[in-house]
Amino acid sequence: MTQLLNKYQRDLALRGFAERTCEHYTANVRQFLAHYQLPVEELDSEKIKDYLYHLVSSQASDSKIRQAHGSLKYLFTQTLNRPWEVDSIPQRKKKRKLPSVLTVNEVFLLLDNCANLKHKAMLMAVYSAGLRVSEVVKLQLGDICRDKKRLLIRQAKGHRDRYTVLSDYCLKVLEEYWRQYRPQKWLFMGKDKASPLSTRACQHAFKIAKKNAGIEKEGGVHSLRHSFATHYLEIGGGIFQLQRFLGHRNLKTTLIYAHVQEENIVSRNPLDFFIHEKYS
Repeated sequence: MTQLLNKYQRDLALRGFAERTCEHYTANVRQFLAHYQLPVEELDSEKIKDYLYHLVSSQASDSKIRQAHGSLKYLFTQTLNRPWEVDSIPQRKKKRKLPSVLTVNEVFLLLDNCANLKHKAMLMAVYSAGLRVSEVVKLQLGDICRDKKRLLIRQAKGHRDRYTVLSDYCLKVLEEYWRQYRPQKWLFMGKDKASPLSTRACQHAFKIAKKNAGIEKEGGVHSLRHSFATHYLEIGGGIFQLQRFLGHRNLKTTLIYAHVQEENIVSRNPLDFFIHEKYS
């Protein structure tokens, strides 16, 4: 198993997958191999289907099942060079679910209840620039473009650089944070100051602020990114600009926030409107 996993990790690295993706894919393959404890030659398409069905039966999340499907497909088509084994295996459909979005008041309430200035500056950057948690912890001091009011996001999802908006107010908070904490390379450094803060620490900061603010809505720190996108459209921002700011390759991904915005619009029922016209 060890030799096969090493080859698999090599193939993932050659493809250029992100480190986190490599870790998740390798873990999925390791679980699959441990589930059967059989020589890899005996693992055919029926075994894969049975394993995926096992995940469904054990009530694994849809994202877990889709990720396992992708991991095993890459194993068989690339590392084992057996494409015919997986061609007939269906992919689980992705359920359409509107993202969790905070109201503007809830965002400010959350920011006002951060444990310290560092947490406030970090979570404000997530909201004001629509960042992923993996992006905010990797920000460097040189990524702040003060004159253009932009943030440079280096090697984000898909290994692409992009620029996103930088709020005037957020910039003031970041300046206050810099004067107090004096970060060197990484804007939000970890305990040793030579390394960036972990994503887990950022998620924990959000969880504390959310609890202190008394917000009971579902969703983690990523809901601040969802909130930025929704509020950006609500104040008249363009969908194509938003796509660039969020770093979406496909416009369909960005359009989900247009649906969220529509859900928040208080509209009049046509019957009520015309009844009022008829009897007024």
